[in-house]
Amino acid sequence: MNPEISKGLYVWGELDQESANLVEPLKKKVNEKLSGPDFDVHLTLSGPISYNESHDRKTFLNLSKRFSKLKLKLSGIGYKENYFQSLFLVVENSDELNSLKKSIDAETEVASREYFPHVSLFYGSANEDLKKNLCRDLAIPNEIYMEKISLVKIHKNIEQWETFKTFYLKK
Repeated sequence: MNPEISKGLYVWGELDQESANLVEPLKKKVNEKLSGPDFDVHLTLSGPISYNESHDRKTFLNLSKRFSKLKLKLSGIGYKENYFQSLFLVVENSDELNSLKKSIDAETEVASREYFPHVSLFYGSANEDLKKNLCRDLAIPNEIYMEKISLVKIHKNIEQWETFKTFYLKK
């Protein structure tokens, strides 16, 4: 794992319960075949960020009041030879999603870089043909909904990642 991944907090977009109920079985099916680590389904929005309790709590409260629950359109399943992007649901970039990400980056002083929105189903290394075959067997939803942003402490051991604070987007 990249040692820098464990520094600071990451900002995740988390799904509403109905969307999580659609994505979790896909992740479970993939991980049964590929034996990946367990992790919460999420869309990484930004990070790592440093966090100042008195300043940033207000910042994220304000962000959560400015943005509504987001519809995320899915355009397929993708895979790469990248540990944290090994097999994933491809999320279409939207104006609303980009606006939220840019606002988070600006407020937390994270240098914006090209954004690749996705919801990981598997972390790890696996044979490309195996991933291709798995992709054919998965029926993915057309859209899912992100209802909250969470600050997550990242540890070297994925199973120890923990949500530090959560902020619900306005309804």
